[in-house]
Amino acid sequence: MRIFRLLPYRMLGVLLLLLTWACSAAPTATPIPAVPPVQNGPDYGVIVITTDLALGMNRVVFGIMDRSGMPVRSQQAQVRAMLLPPGDAPGVQRASAVAEFKQWPAGPQGVFSTNLDFDTVGFWQLYVSTTGPDGSSVLAQGALQIKEKSDTPSLGDPAPTSVTLTGSDVEDLTHITSSTQPDPDLYRLSVDQALADGKPLVVVFATPAFCVSATCGPQVEVLSAVKDKFGDKANFIHVEVFKDPHLIQGSRPPADSTVPSVEEWNLPTEPWTFVMDNEGKISAKFEQFTTEEEIEAALNELF
Repeated sequence: MRIFRLLPYRMLGVLLLLLTWACSAAPTATPIPAVPPVQNGPDYGVIVITTDLALGMNRVVFGIMDRSGMPVRSQQAQVRAMLLPPGDAPGVQRASAVAEFKQWPAGPQGVFSTNLDFDTVGFWQLYVSTTGPDGSSVLAQGALQIKEKSDTPSLGDPAPTSVTLTGSDVEDLTHITSSTQPDPDLYRLSVDQALADGKPLVVVFATPAFCVSATCGPQVEVLSAVKDKFGDKANFIHVEVFKDPHLIQGSRPPADSTVPSVEEWNLPTEPWTFVMDNEGKISAKFEQFTTEEEIEAALNELF
C-alpha cells in the first residue's frame, strides 16, 4: 500500500513562508495559504520540518517563527531535546546540540539543521535558544514524535534495488523528469544498475515542477553540482516522483501517480536524498532540502 502523501497543509504554509522563493523548475501548482499570525501565545515557535524520525541519530531540520508568522534567521541556535513522559511529569533532557542555519540557494531564507540522538520512543520537545537580528534573545519550543523505526530505509540497511527509467528508455528526458533543464548525467543509470556498480551512489527523489515545498528543483541542481565535483568517483541519480511528467497538466497529480520506487523506498514526502556506500548500504539520508556541503561531507566519509 502506498504511503506517499502530502505534507499537512499547516506545515506546507510554514514551509512556503520559510522558502520565500519559488522552485527553479516551476512553482507548485497547488496554492497554499500562508500561516496566519498567532494572536495569543509565545513570541516564538519551532516548526519541525523533518517528519520521519526514529530511534538513533537523526538529522533534524526546523524553522523558528515569530508571532506574526515570519521566520527568524540566525547563524546558530542551541537545541535541547526533552523527553516528555506520560502524564504531567516534567520533561527530561536527553540530548543537546548546536544547530546551524542553512541558507537556500536563492534568497536570504533558510532553516536550521542539526543532528540529535534520540534514545526513547515517544513524544519529545525541542527547546531552542538563539539571538535575533536585533540582538534580542529568542526562545522557542516545538514538539516531535520519535518512532521505533523510520518509514524510509534506515542507516546501514541495503538500499532497495529499484529499476528506474533512464535516458535510454525514453524518447525525451521530459518523459522521466519535470526539470526544465535536465542534466542527462542524472538519468544515465537505473538505481539497480548503480548499486551493482561498486561505487558510492547519491539518489535524489524529487519532482521539480510539482513540489509541495518548492525545494525540489534546487535540490536537483545541487545534485548536479555535487556530481560535477566528484566526477566518476560516485554515481548520481535523480528519480522523478511522478510517472509521465510530460503528460501532467494543471495541479499536482494524485498519490497513485507516483513511480514504483516511491513505494519501494516508502517515501512519505519529497524531496529525499540518500547516500549509499560502495556495498549499496544507506550511509546517509536527508529529508527536505539538503545543501551541497552536507552531501559532500557524507560522500567524503566513504573515500
